Amino acid sequence: MKWELAWNDPFTQYLEPFDTLVGDQRTWTTLTETVRGIIGSGSLICQRIATQSPILSCVQKGAQRVIRMVTGATTKRSPDLDADHLTAQLRTVAVAELAESAPDELWLIADGSDLRKPYAKALPSLMKVRALDKSLVPGYRTLSVLGLTPQRGACSTIGSSAAARPILSANPPRCRLRSRR
Repeated sequence: MKWELAWNDPFTQYLEPFDTLVGDQRTWTTLTETVRGIIGSGSLICQRIATQSPILSCVQKGAQRVIRMVTGATTKRSPDLDADHLTAQLRTVAVAELAESAPDELWLIADGSDLRKPYAKALPSLMKVRALDKSLVPGYRTLSVLGLTPQRGACSTIGSSAAARPILSANPPRCRLRSRR
């Protein structure tokens, strides 16, 4: 089955807000095909992403195009296509979707977790956190806020502490929660 894009299909509508981050058609094609490859392969391995993309699988060294875009080597005409701008745009899209929900449908869950890096020696802002055995090891304290709309079954991470960059899912998992009343 071949996946043809239409101007108003859900995939195109979802990626439309990211158009402002891209400066040329080739980078836009690589970005959209990378997202399609991630969704199709369920992986972040560049070779698997390229294999699942109809366009990147046909070009020579499709995985190299993904690697060059992700590392910023081929985004000279798209200076806003970096991790900070992408996560900011993802957050904006997620908050806009959550804002459409009724207030009694929106749940916010705060998750304070420690990210342990026991073998790290020199990472920026490294601090001491508790290991599973209660000893202190190098790592980061994180705080993430997850926004949920149980009726629609959508989950979006809408905020995170500075130590851990905000992460949003392009294909949010289904969440099944029960409230106690």
